[in-house]
Amino acid sequence: MAYGIRLVAAALALLPLGAQAAPIPGSQSQVGGWRVGAYTRGQTTSFDHCALYRVQGNGFGVAVALSARGVSSLAVEAPDWGLTPNEIYPVSVVVGTAAAYTFSGRAISPRAMVLNAAPEIFPQLRSGVTLAVSAHQKHYTMRLDGIEAADAKVKDCVRQYTAAARPPGAPPGTPSPALVTSIQVLLSRLGYDPGPANGTVGLKTNLAIAAFQKSRGEPGDGLPSEALRAKLEQAVAAKAAAGGEARPDLPPPVAGMRPAPGNSAAAAPPPPPPPPSRPSGPGSVSTGTGFFIGPNTIVTNHHVAGACRTIRVRKAGSDLGVARPVALSRADDLAALRTETPSRAFLKLRSGAPVRPAEDVLVFGYPLAGALSSTGNTTLGYVTALAGLNDDPRYLQISAAVQPGNSGGAAIDESGRVMGVVVSKLNALAVARITGDIPQNVNFAIKVSTLASFLDANKVAYETDPVTRELSNTERAERAEAGSAQLECRK
Repeated sequence: MAYGIRLVAAALALLPLGAQAAPIPGSQSQVGGWRVGAYTRGQTTSFDHCALYRVQGNGFGVAVALSARGVSSLAVEAPDWGLTPNEIYPVSVVVGTAAAYTFSGRAISPRAMVLNAAPEIFPQLRSGVTLAVSAHQKHYTMRLDGIEAADAKVKDCVRQYTAAARPPGAPPGTPSPALVTSIQVLLSRLGYDPGPANGTVGLKTNLAIAAFQKSRGEPGDGLPSEALRAKLEQAVAAKAAAGGEARPDLPPPVAGMRPAPGNSAAAAPPPPPPPPSRPSGPGSVSTGTGFFIGPNTIVTNHHVAGACRTIRVRKAGSDLGVARPVALSRADDLAALRTETPSRAFLKLRSGAPVRPAEDVLVFGYPLAGALSSTGNTTLGYVTALAGLNDDPRYLQISAAVQPGNSGGAAIDESGRVMGVVVSKLNALAVARITGDIPQNVNFAIKVSTLASFLDANKVAYETDPVTRELSNTERAERAEAGSAQLECRK
């Protein structure tokens, strides 16, 4: 049980401030193979969250926490990871046979880490499903049998302890702040605008609830309830499984992606596929960029290559034949393709020193096909932030200009190595409508660490380069051009 105790500590650290918590006496229970309990925050006696956890005989463990504000968290543990506390590690997570993710994990001990898990992963954790986790060159799996009963117990636990913490004088039946907060978060993920997720029912929350209810053919009383939360959770899970979009009644602040309107203008996290460089539809053709990481292997975005009937590889106007997907990740917006015609030039991935703010970045791609040069375009800029929208650590923000058609291209560092994969640009006109100001040079690239985790998880070979010899802009551009290609997607 020592493993489980350490793992619960990891789950607690997922919550704000990272303060350690203490179990509430009498709250611990066993539900099948899962342990469930309630916890306080730090040295206080105030209820903070409930958690479920299980540890296998080999020492691999999983913990899921649900906070009083309705926020779910995920932590994992393995005996031989050999982590450095507070360091960030790329972690590949596969749920069942379909859903694959790459998260960053913050080590809290040599064997345990906290994951920046996407909210849509939690509805997929169910009996009969295997959770596979790869990190630090180690791979572990766990069947999640019985997790539904433990999850129901966790939700009952949160309801019980939040009800006990309800302010004196609140009338019976008053929804707890945790319930209201979770409903507000779920409404935002579906594209409604309930206002801030603060646990307080206001006019915006009532209107958003009513709009959701009416979309299902219900009267629309606008009142929060446990039944409403269950329906919202089902709707969010169905949207995530289908890869659906939020409601189309607000302009997207990121090209090709709808916002969560209750947040700031740029609240929706990547991966945000920009519009294709040509109109898309049945039988249509769109283009993007890819780059070789081996003689016959190309990396690009999932939104460039994931839904294609055929993919043709072109370079300087020449047709290099067909490419076929060998690995796809919708969650990380990455794809690896195998080509018919080998390339003599390919790019190596950056290794060694982490990317730093204000580093030079060069982007090469094939934007605006049919309008700009068929030999490709080069733009220069800087790394302006080490995270994407909503502080998503899988992404870099860059100032190098990108356009539709740049998607999937390489972002190159000063030594000519791949430091990221271009994925999106901020929709300046949409943000201007919301904020009254036009943002400039706000573009995003998937970090090379996320790319490496995706390739490792799918056993796709690549080469790294720790050398830091600075190249001229001309040398970098020549290297990027030689290792890149235009991808033509026919649907």
